[in-house]
Amino acid sequence: MSGSLTTNFFISASITSANTTRISESLSGKTHRKAVGGQHWMIQLDSKLLDRTELSSLYSFMVKQQGQFDSFTVVPPIYGSTASTNATGTPTITQTYAAGLTSVRAQGGGGSLKTGDFIKFSNHDKVYMLTADVDQDASSEDYFEITPPLHTSITNSTTIVYNDVPFKVYLTNDRTQFRTNTDGTSTIQLTVREDI
Repeated sequence: MSGSLTTNFFISASITSANTTRISESLSGKTHRKAVGGQHWMIQLDSKLLDRTELSSLYSFMVKQQGQFDSFTVVPPIYGSTASTNATGTPTITQTYAAGLTSVRAQGGGGSLKTGDFIKFSNHDKVYMLTADVDQDASSEDYFEITPPLHTSITNSTTIVYNDVPFKVYLTNDRTQFRTNTDGTSTIQLTVREDI
């Protein structure tokens, strides 16, 4: 992995949840659907107008990735942290949970986390989304409903990150380019895919 991309250069981000489904249709019109592969996140970032110094910093970071070869981390602007204003502490998982589950329990956090917040477990790189609010009480276990299902098992020493959630990603294209305007400013648009 080669570093962390700052989002100070960007004015917008588009976050996509990607799933793969195989669909077949019979002659009678009945469809059969099967999920194949796992879910992953994709993020499109659009830069602000960059001066030459800013462009050099951002573009050199992108070229260093060698196209799709290397991975790095990025925290999406605004949505990389909880929408809650009162969440505190570090929730810690209270028992072992197997891959494939969509509900886990943790304790040690305070305040609330909101439906749609991204979270990450400390023992692996996959990022999840909360599908229900979590009202944390530091002294008791709280239920965390998530999607997609757990990619990797977690144990009772695993903590949950809900602010500045780092997405481990790679570029979706082997070509990296920027656009220069006649006033000397430049822009870059890039799309990254979660690397799990």
